[in-house]
Amino acid sequence: MNTTSIFGDLSIEDFLANYWQKKPLVIRNAFPDYEMPFTAEELAGLAIDTDAPSRIIIENGLAPKNQPWQVKLSPFEDEDFTTLPDSHCTFLVNDLERYIPELGNLMEPFRFIPDWRIDDLMVSYAEDQGSVGPHNDEYDVFLIQGEGKRRWKVITRENYDKTLIPDLDIALLKEFEADEEWLLETGDMLYLPPNMPHFGRAEGPCFTFSVGFRAPQTLELTQSWLETFSQQSGFKERFSDANRSLQKNSGEISQKDIQTLSQMMQSALQKEQQNLPLFLGKYLTEARGETPEINEPDSSQVFHKETDYERESWLRLAYIEDNNTLHFFADGQHVELPLKLKPDIQELCENYYFTSESLKPLTKNAVFKKLFTQLIQQGAIHP
Repeated sequence: MNTTSIFGDLSIEDFLANYWQKKPLVIRNAFPDYEMPFTAEELAGLAIDTDAPSRIIIENGLAPKNQPWQVKLSPFEDEDFTTLPDSHCTFLVNDLERYIPELGNLMEPFRFIPDWRIDDLMVSYAEDQGSVGPHNDEYDVFLIQGEGKRRWKVITRENYDKTLIPDLDIALLKEFEADEEWLLETGDMLYLPPNMPHFGRAEGPCFTFSVGFRAPQTLELTQSWLETFSQQSGFKERFSDANRSLQKNSGEISQKDIQTLSQMMQSALQKEQQNLPLFLGKYLTEARGETPEINEPDSSQVFHKETDYERESWLRLAYIEDNNTLHFFADGQHVELPLKLKPDIQELCENYYFTSESLKPLTKNAVFKKLFTQLIQQGAIHP
């Protein structure tokens, strides 16, 4: 798919320079003649029959306990949908591309952003006046109107009231005074940068797709990195003070002890610094949440050199070039490859379908072939 088409006459370079993480943008007819691949009933069936993360949001006291907003999380049963009101309710499903792989085509135009940054495809079905309420997202999002109409209101100024409605299961703004709004119809798209308050409301039944982006938090990354240190020798060393001198007061933590303890920690971290790129490669490609295609590994599956293969949409592939070595990552697994295979790895990462001819240079490498076979056995790649 031609990625420039979603922005009309605006180039991707102009979008990145002037809008990405800066200000909202509406593109009319970004997906011309778009047709929904499923009905509301089929979407509900997906939520009932699978582990797809789903939720129902009901507004305006129509929910039990007469709350202004109420959220119900999956798993669901038929009754959860047959008892919904005819208005002011919304049903959302995350990770949709994992359960309906062909919808990966809807995410393809956004791959001008690196794959590791793209999170998932969510869809919401709303009855008339349905909404998820006024809120912020801490990540970039593209909102694609799949069917019907939805009116979006946005606050672009920084000095807005950030007070939340108390005692809710979701974080919704108590006051919302928009300074911009748009009515999106089928095929229209709205881009919103992180932390921009927005409020969408359906005008009649409608479907809206949301392409969200991954924005790892510093604490999240650091904690995950530290968890990998448990088997490293540098982190098993204990404090030692064989040359301790007499201390006047037993309650004091001396500056000398603080310095020794600090040096212990900093020295261990510095030793691991060189492995940080490899940690990031594994971390950023590791599948999150449920992966419906993976059950028990099937060791009977083998690689056939004359067979074409395709990968599941959730399987993340990436590489890091380091001097004369290529580090290749697939779902948190890592192998080292010769730099001469870089063009073949680039092609592999770009595509979801692999011909037997394109795989030949890679599968001649025993390390890559072993990893590729493991992915086949896990169900991440199949004929």
